[in-house]
Amino acid sequence: MSDQIQPDPDEELVPDEVIPHQKLPPLKYRDLPPAISWRKMIGPSIMLAGLSLGSGEFVLWPYITYKTGFIFFWACLLGVLTQFFMNMEIERWTLATGESAITGFCRLNKHWAWIMLFLNIIPWAWPGWATGAGTMLSWTFFGPETVASVQIDPVPSPLSLDNLPSEKMEYSTETGLIKWRGDMSMEERDILSNIFVQNQIQNHAPDLFEKINQRQDLQYEAKYSTFLGIAGLLLVGIVLTTGPVVYNTVEKIQIFLVGMIFVIAVVLGIYLIEPYAISSMMKGAVNFGQMPDESSGLKTMALLGALAFAGAGGTMNLGQSNFIKDKGYGMGKYIGRITSPITGQEEAVSEVGYHFKHTAENQKRWQQWWRAANIEHFFSFFLTCLACLVLLSLISYSLFYQADGQLKEGVSQFGTGLNFIWGQAILLEGRLGGTFKLMFLLMGAAILLTTELGVLDATARISADILKVNYLRDNARWSLSKLYYCFLWGEILLGSAILLYGSVNPHFKQPLFLIETSAAMNGGVMFLYSMILLYMNSKILSRSISTSPLRFVAMVWAAAFFGYFSLQAFRMQIIPYISPYFKLLFSI
Repeated sequence: MSDQIQPDPDEELVPDEVIPHQKLPPLKYRDLPPAISWRKMIGPSIMLAGLSLGSGEFVLWPYITYKTGFIFFWACLLGVLTQFFMNMEIERWTLATGESAITGFCRLNKHWAWIMLFLNIIPWAWPGWATGAGTMLSWTFFGPETVASVQIDPVPSPLSLDNLPSEKMEYSTETGLIKWRGDMSMEERDILSNIFVQNQIQNHAPDLFEKINQRQDLQYEAKYSTFLGIAGLLLVGIVLTTGPVVYNTVEKIQIFLVGMIFVIAVVLGIYLIEPYAISSMMKGAVNFGQMPDESSGLKTMALLGALAFAGAGGTMNLGQSNFIKDKGYGMGKYIGRITSPITGQEEAVSEVGYHFKHTAENQKRWQQWWRAANIEHFFSFFLTCLACLVLLSLISYSLFYQADGQLKEGVSQFGTGLNFIWGQAILLEGRLGGTFKLMFLLMGAAILLTTELGVLDATARISADILKVNYLRDNARWSLSKLYYCFLWGEILLGSAILLYGSVNPHFKQPLFLIETSAAMNGGVMFLYSMILLYMNSKILSRSISTSPLRFVAMVWAAAFFGYFSLQAFRMQIIPYISPYFKLLFSI
């Protein structure tokens, strides 16, 4: 924002009866800048759409489609539509004040600062996108590592596996699960058979041998996913650190990647999407209230996560206010930007915002800003997310399902983790050849890297804003840019540590588990802040710029929508998980 307007120290303060300030400095009055066309506003919503690509569009909703068809697709459409209205209420506050939505929360109560800081860091600490991108790249360049497994019941005492290669054989004395990696020779099968016989347990060696050679009921792991995941985190950190103005760097990358991904998805869709898939999707879209049955294996946490990520999800939606502030929308014109400590020039940043008097000219400009922001967000976010969700879900259904709605023979083996993505790649190769398989996997890696870039940037951006405005406002040493890069590299180090811990605890190495965990936590966060937004924009802002009756109803729906699924997830999965610990505690 090279034409940033310098503040006037004698500006009139906004009184508490207009917008309360609590522990923060009061806002200052300025005229609302002239509006620009919606085409010139394109950028922030594309960045938000990029955040959603790697979670809901490429992973969770195609996975739900693979598991249950389009039974739950009605909720996907409602999720995207609901997020459109939520995002515009987030934009409303920033257009009117130049502040982030979270700063607005803190004007209601100072405790929202540490609560939102916690909710912004913890759910996004799980590096599911880094692992997912590493998995795609490992599959692309090194191929998958096949894993066959059998369950021994009852669990025997430790088995002596001295005559078998340790890099292939893995046995858990706790669960009785035997895993075999890679191919198995007949000699290895016979050695394993003798071990079973010597321990007087059922001989599972022939079962393992058949699974491996028939390519049935296998898991497809990525051998170098941890290394490539950490490399992806470091790459994103370097890119964000060396760009002179962070927002401009992210916007250019996201627009390029989102455009490329959309073109590839369209090309694949032209070749792959079957008419019966479209018919099935249309039926699922209007079957409101239909839920997947228990046989699908989909848990409530996974469904809640998919709803949260039928768009950006969690605090990433709140990041829209930070994006439009850096872009200079509305009163954000008077706020500075985050610049690189290496290649950028530090800009003066106002830690508090501005508001405008409701003169005829300002009201006219407000209507122009609001109309243009809605049009831009509708095309850049809503239609982009919807198109990608529809295309990628239709591709998934067309590859895995027959015209009668039944899974094709042999595809049920892809039901664990991200195996369904490798399953799509295999089926794609069979239909269109290796070039399209490579295109699909590279698209997947680009999607997940796009999300990884957006998540790291938005999380650091939001956290730095909270800390600077609420706790370090008068500290000249800690600028917004310095705080941003501290949070950015802190996230990268934490994500790398979690990935390395995955080598000890394999559960933390599964990208789908990490993404589902993050998504479910963010669904609860959305329930919380939808209620705060509803109050803030309908009760604090003046009637002429506050939430309209239609949008008020939409926000009530958003709170009810995410609240219902959050409470269901808590009741069905969190309480049963923690109740044994409480019983143990009270029995002492």
